[in-house]
Amino acid sequence: MKSTFLLIAILLIGLLPVSALDANLTAGCVSDYDAAIDYFPDKVAVEDAARFTVEYFNHYKVVTVSDAFDGAPGFAYVLVQCGAPMPDAADFPAGAQFIEVPSGALITLSTTQLPALTQLGLLDQLVAVDSGFYISTAEVTDRIAAGQISEVGFGAEINIERVLELEPDLVMSYGYNPAADAHPVLLEAGIFTALDASWRELSPLGRAEWLKFTALFYNREADANALYDEIAAQYDAVRKLAASVSADERPAVLINTFLGYADAWFIPGADTYVGQLARDAGGDLLLTEAESTTSQALGFEVVYDGGLDAEIWLTETFGVYSGADLLALDSRFGDFAAFQSGNIWNNNRDENANGGNNYYEWGVTQPHLVLADLLAIFHPDLLLDHEFAFYHQLETAES
Repeated sequence: MKSTFLLIAILLIGLLPVSALDANLTAGCVSDYDAAIDYFPDKVAVEDAARFTVEYFNHYKVVTVSDAFDGAPGFAYVLVQCGAPMPDAADFPAGAQFIEVPSGALITLSTTQLPALTQLGLLDQLVAVDSGFYISTAEVTDRIAAGQISEVGFGAEINIERVLELEPDLVMSYGYNPAADAHPVLLEAGIFTALDASWRELSPLGRAEWLKFTALFYNREADANALYDEIAAQYDAVRKLAASVSADERPAVLINTFLGYADAWFIPGADTYVGQLARDAGGDLLLTEAESTTSQALGFEVVYDGGLDAEIWLTETFGVYSGADLLALDSRFGDFAAFQSGNIWNNNRDENANGGNNYYEWGVTQPHLVLADLLAIFHPDLLLDHEFAFYHQLETAES
């Protein structure tokens, strides 16, 4: 009798709907949709990024991007599990875009999006970029050279005919000025376009966390969580090492971007992306505005007076590889204490033949490596035999 009841119970269980999957579907579609199933058992929680959010429902997820550019409205993307029904558009904000996931063919219009594709194993989905000129990721440049990845151009001048020929499921763009950006042109052509606002994040970990944004379109949340957790753990380990330094041991640091025109030096605010990196690495920034999230333009005389005695100078300036390059811009740079001691660094250690700087590509998703470089510059005794990833020391006649 007991065996009969057991058999009946097993048969009844087999008829009940499955309440959850073991993992997200990263390939193919649902063949037998069941409204009771949670099709996204692997989820991401946004921890450090402030410009995107995600809300999960059983068979779709709603991703919202805010503050993508100055004056930008919110952008809503509804990601629907392939094979499941589309939700009613009337339930979402006007202008919301709908896409089935896992998505397919992809076009990216910023080099900052390429590391996430590499890390998540999604490069096979990449069919085009804006241009390969400044790209550092070797796997991408190799595919461009082999004709496997196309180039579609920049901004509002994007080659929309070529984009349509490639039939992408998804284009990842960015916003700066709608009058000159690509995304209004792409949307007008009926192409699903998602805005990447990672460049608006002030936190180094916040920028890196946008790899989760990419993962959402391919149901790769589990991979993204593992990657980000490791990045955050390594960043925190370096930050804690820097925090062990006493206040009187923190060097005075001058950080600037010198554009070489209008006598303008751009000094990052204390709460900018660069300012936070320097603080987390144990440096005291000179001339920076406290609690400022923007950079300020200063004249040479102001910087000369305030930065002349800086122990360390980080000159994040294009085309500068030596002290001679700095002197060619302005001979007065030779007066700075950091120049005379040879303690000047630039972040262009890893450039391609066209001047594409990997600091602005892989550095975005590897902030722990950027932070380790800075810690080794500010406190070399804490990271002996450090192998630099992005910064290099400029040679000067004095050094």
